[in-house]
Amino acid sequence: MAPTVSVVIPTRNERAAVPRLVQEVRAALAGLDYELVFVDDSTDGTDALLAGLARDDARVLVHHRRDGHGLASAVVEGIRRSRGQAVAVLDADLQHPPALLPAMLARLETEGADVVVASRYLPGACAPGLSRARRGISLLLRLLAQALLRGARRSTDPLSGFFVVRRAVVEGVRLRPVGFKILLEILVRGRYTRVAEVPYTFGPRAAGRTKATLRQGVDYFRHLALLLATSPPDARPWKFLLVGASGVGVNMAVFWIVTRPVGAHYVAGGVTAGAVSTFTNYLLNSAFTWADRPADGAGMFLRRLVRYYAATGAGNLVYLGVLTGLAHLGVVPLLANLVAVGVGGTFNYLMHNVWTWGGQRGRV
Repeated sequence: MAPTVSVVIPTRNERAAVPRLVQEVRAALAGLDYELVFVDDSTDGTDALLAGLARDDARVLVHHRRDGHGLASAVVEGIRRSRGQAVAVLDADLQHPPALLPAMLARLETEGADVVVASRYLPGACAPGLSRARRGISLLLRLLAQALLRGARRSTDPLSGFFVVRRAVVEGVRLRPVGFKILLEILVRGRYTRVAEVPYTFGPRAAGRTKATLRQGVDYFRHLALLLATSPPDARPWKFLLVGASGVGVNMAVFWIVTRPVGAHYVAGGVTAGAVSTFTNYLLNSAFTWADRPADGAGMFLRRLVRYYAATGAGNLVYLGVLTGLAHLGVVPLLANLVAVGVGGTFNYLMHNVWTWGGQRGRV
């Protein structure tokens, strides 16, 4: 019979901390049906210590990897090997207090949460285990993730290594983390509705040294890029901007051809250039920006084309209205134009997302 909760603990050279960790986890989960799943990448004898624990306690499962590929991949392996209805993840160095596990598990039931995050950024939380420099770096990395990824904005601490999830959140989900930040991967790719949080004190390490290195920083940015590239809702605004930039080039080229070699009036050149660049933008947005919402036949393709021209025209009117209004208020023309471009472009994006390509619903 599957246990109620699996506690997944990645270890790498944590021999000095493991006995106290196991003692504290057992005390925290006394009375609950649980298992401890260790995924070990150690070279200091931690694997032998864990093997001894597993021999003495059937609730302790150990998988030792000879060629580990980082903390996040160890957690994914632990989740794959676990059996609990809920899966808790925490580090082995006791910076994550096991005594908080019952409260986190309770939030799954009392609030119907799918994910419970122990956060360093809620009122009542603190992080004496982080130096001032690491706090600053952590803050910048957190803000960057939240700026780029919708899932990261579901938590005040999307880079936390201490959390609990229902098994359904990750069951059947292909997790492809790079480096340390497995929670970020789950928040972007997982199947969940509600996220709850609890504050906690991120304490000093009980033993050993931090695993944070420059390499881990590089891996973090690689992970962000991978998540952004493979999450259509998150990548869509940036793709829309790239297509818009290409449209400027098409517009200028067509305008030059119509007014110079052809010799037409500049108004004709502007109208032609606008029509052609809008059409090429539509084709590129169909194939690139909204590729996850393909047209079902020529009829839908043409309906979307008409909507695209209509929405783009409406966006131009919004742009002109904002520009005119700000100019009348005395705003510097260049600033007024910049704001108007931003407002008009945002209007265009939202219209295309919910109307032009709104026939097949997807997240914004």
